[in-house]
Amino acid sequence: MTRARGLTDAAGPMRPRALLLLLATTGCVGFNPVSVKHWYPPPDTDTQQLCTGERATRCTDQALALIEPTATQKEPDRAARLLGAACEQGDDRACKTLDTRFTAPKRLNPLPNDIGHGLPHASTSYGEVACTVTVEGEAIKCRGIRNGGYNASYIDALLRNRFTPAKLDGQPFESEYIERYVIQGD
Repeated sequence: MTRARGLTDAAGPMRPRALLLLLATTGCVGFNPVSVKHWYPPPDTDTQQLCTGERATRCTDQALALIEPTATQKEPDRAARLLGAACEQGDDRACKTLDTRFTAPKRLNPLPNDIGHGLPHASTSYGEVACTVTVEGEAIKCRGIRNGGYNASYIDALLRNRFTPAKLDGQPFESEYIERYVIQGD
């Protein structure tokens, strides 16, 4: 006599976490590999154009002036955006400054695993959302940068999350945090 055995999957369908898939984003069309390697808040179009080509070194000089110890009022967020734009253009001094003096905001809690559940098999969704992270570690003023179809879900999760703030030389400052996501179909 043969007995039929039921196979159960107590864990439900396996879904790779968006955080683990961040490693693959450097090969994804539309993701900026420089911003994945070096943290900086997203520079606006004017800043990117200001720092294009040979002007990148001037942007680095301007940024360093904004954060030097003798500056009457430091502007770490503006400096990080200028350095990011210069780093995108290949200015090594800008990239090294970002890596040695700045610390990126960090999400403290994981995101829900069910975001994007039900995406058709063999489908993939790429997106980016940005939130301003306050010195107290709260996300505010979230917006979509690249719509992967789940920006609203990610924004909702980020607004409920806690963060460590961005830091310049160990001192916290308010700045933008970008969550990049890649979701693959069930």
